[in-house]
Amino acid sequence: MTMTLSLAKLTGALVASAGLAWTGAAVAEPFNAAALGAGYSSADAPLGAPTELRIDLRGQVSARCEVVPPTQLGSIKLNDAGEVSGTFGIDCNTPFILRVKSANGGMAAVQPLYGVAPMADYRLGVELGTDQGRQNLGWCASAELAPEAAGGCAFGSAGPKGGWSSGDAIAIRQSGEIHLRWDGQDDGAPRLGAYQDNIVIEVEVRS
Repeated sequence: MTMTLSLAKLTGALVASAGLAWTGAAVAEPFNAAALGAGYSSADAPLGAPTELRIDLRGQVSARCEVVPPTQLGSIKLNDAGEVSGTFGIDCNTPFILRVKSANGGMAAVQPLYGVAPMADYRLGVELGTDQGRQNLGWCASAELAPEAAGGCAFGSAGPKGGWSSGDAIAIRQSGEIHLRWDGQDDGAPRLGAYQDNIVIEVEVRS
């Protein structure tokens, strides 16, 4: 942005007096424009060519994309079917890519035992707020979120797309939700003991 300021030059007259002797305090006489001649006024003062001062203002906003970890999902009792949810914050001032990763591809037994199910599968759903409205990214099986997964999940890190693209949407100071669902005990190997998994939500500026 350019801002222009005009400056004008004003030419006046200098009247000098000499040979006068003063015996008291000096008194400044007011300037008498009439003494310069008939028809002279301040409006008649010759003006020089205007000068300009140009100030160039430049600013920059860096692209950013950040995510705040979700709240605790709550207690998961794997013997009964259930669902838990958690919220997370997202702040992206530019279009972005969102990925969700599962460290184990399911909830893995902390201490695997013979005859006990080594893994408890689940499904994960994601919703996300953007400047173009709330986006429902759908549901993916936990195995589709594993590092070695072959793809198939809209927001998984595997596959050719490598996550969910926001398109032209941004998400400044928005929030998202993850939903976790699991089935109850089936007729297979029983579930026993502690199970765990690490879910990572990743966002980055879309190149």
